[in-house]
Amino acid sequence: MKLTHAIEAFIADYRAEGRINSAHTELAYRAKLVRLAAATGDADASRVGPADVKAVLSRWEGNSRRQAHAIYRSFFDWSMTEGLRETNPAAMVRRTRARAPAVTRLTRAEAVAVLEASAPVRRDRWVAHLGICAGLRSQELRGLRGRHLARPGWIWVDPSIAKGGRERWVPVLADLRMVVAEMLTLVGVDEHVLAGRRWLDPEHGVQREDPAARVAASTLYRQVVSLGQRAGVAQRVTPHTLRRAFAEHVARAAGLRVAQELLGHVSVETTTLYTERPSLDELAISVQGFSFYAQEARNPR
Repeated sequence: MKLTHAIEAFIADYRAEGRINSAHTELAYRAKLVRLAAATGDADASRVGPADVKAVLSRWEGNSRRQAHAIYRSFFDWSMTEGLRETNPAAMVRRTRARAPAVTRLTRAEAVAVLEASAPVRRDRWVAHLGICAGLRSQELRGLRGRHLARPGWIWVDPSIAKGGRERWVPVLADLRMVVAEMLTLVGVDEHVLAGRRWLDPEHGVQREDPAARVAASTLYRQVVSLGQRAGVAQRVTPHTLRRAFAEHVARAAGLRVAQELLGHVSVETTTLYTERPSLDELAISVQGFSFYAQEARNPR
């Protein structure tokens, strides 16, 4: 069976088995597998070898490579189960060492600075508050519609936008209430909260919001980076930075189990990653008043 046909059958089976639960996850699987098919000239699934897998994996680095490798291992495991081949070529390629992703951590003061910097522009105001005060992921921000805000006092992250299709409800914090009220006034039930844009006059660069379309991931990323710069945060601020700020501060205030539910994590161990290290504020408080000179004065030789 040609790889392109095997890929479609594999994705269909994974959807049916509940292993792929969202369009975002399917896109990630499909993109990596299509790259393999293209690199091998759509070879028969039985003829792909470790060298082919290794050559395709060389196009990525770090955790992106690890993700692609995991997808290929799953695909060829499935191929063996289906009788398409006898061995798993991806299992014969050494795994890439995991790298801790570089992340920006916000102090409480920096989180407030981002919220305040967002105030003059509606789109910035909505993004900053949904990220910092509700902990929504980039894909959840982009998929959010008016109907997700219809229940008073709650944000509904339904299976269609949640990672892995894991539905959750996030209470509207006091800092978020006025912004959510604004959204309910301006956004229709089936309209996107963060609307995409369409060209009215490309020649003169004129665009308008299109509530029927979601904002592009790259556009949202650039928007948040720019917002962080205006807020005076020295490190690069991304949509994940906003979610991390919510995670770090809320987990300490409400506890790990509550934070796990609010963040939509499958395992509490994932939530623990946000709290196992002291926050930046805790680090600053813990050494407040410390002085090498004062220590020397108390312990003269």
